Amino acid sequence: MIKSISLTLNKGIYVYNIVGFDDRKDCMIQVDATNNKILGQSTQVLNYDFDKETYLNLNKTISLKEATEIATKEFRNSIPISWELEDVNDQAIWKIILIRDEQKREIKINAETKELI
Repeated sequence: MIKSISLTLNKGIYVYNIVGFDDRKDCMIQVDATNNKILGQSTQVLNYDFDKETYLNLNKTISLKEATEIATKEFRNSIPISWELEDVNDQAIWKIILIRDEQKREIKINAETKELI
């Protein structure tokens, strides 16, 4: 199950960071967004109650593209530089960081309802 997905600029390339878990372990993987090559990964044994852990239902969330469109309409003439989709209190939330004329702004969007938070 996926806990969070982020896309950030790292050393000149966009990198996906994907965090997930199953009933025995946590895992994290980093993937180059330009060529889909795995840059790094780690796994560790769970040290918490798996049954209480929440996760993303990607079938119910809007895409990165749609979230970006909503965010750039809210903060016009801006450039998105970072994206994160995560489960916050059983709610899928897109957090998008944008810049415009040296201003930085974080836009939060409910990934299921498309509402700004």
